[in-house]
Amino acid sequence: MKEKNWKKSPWTISIGTAIFSLLLTMGYDYSKDKPILSTVWSIVKWIWNLIISILDFDLKIWWILIALIVFFGMIYLLDKFKTKESFKPDFYSYREDKLKKWRWSWNWEWSNHKKAWLISDFRAHCPNCDTPMIEHSSVYGLSFDCPRCDYRANDSQCDEPQKIERIILDNIDRKRKSGEL
Repeated sequence: MKEKNWKKSPWTISIGTAIFSLLLTMGYDYSKDKPILSTVWSIVKWIWNLIISILDFDLKIWWILIALIVFFGMIYLLDKFKTKESFKPDFYSYREDKLKKWRWSWNWEWSNHKKAWLISDFRAHCPNCDTPMIEHSSVYGLSFDCPRCDYRANDSQCDEPQKIERIILDNIDRKRKSGEL
């Protein structure tokens, strides 16, 4: 186990500096025949006088109103004109792949609720003509139909979308671990 050096700890440095300053002030006060902690007392008085002078400042109500209007106007303008282009993750360009039997394509969408990127517009493409297929789920099973060439896949011929989605997420994890992303 790696042993920490307490002499280099930020806590030791900051507390040691404060204690050293206090001892230095006390030594200075003692040597000058002044009351102990006069420097600390003068700092406290200076801070108190600063607070009183700020609270005692003559302030007009219309200054506050104008400042609030300008503040909220700036927020409104920044919000209205900010670019809608937000941060895109490193995997954002990964939008299609041949997984198991077919080619799949999808988009990425940010979910504010889950605070994560989710796969959206998930589509399987026909192995014959590469047209996005129509997915049918029922009590009898899963099927995909191609609207162009009438290719039809049922049950065991179909790749299950939730498994394909898990493979996509695993591919991203593997690329990150290998340093490709």
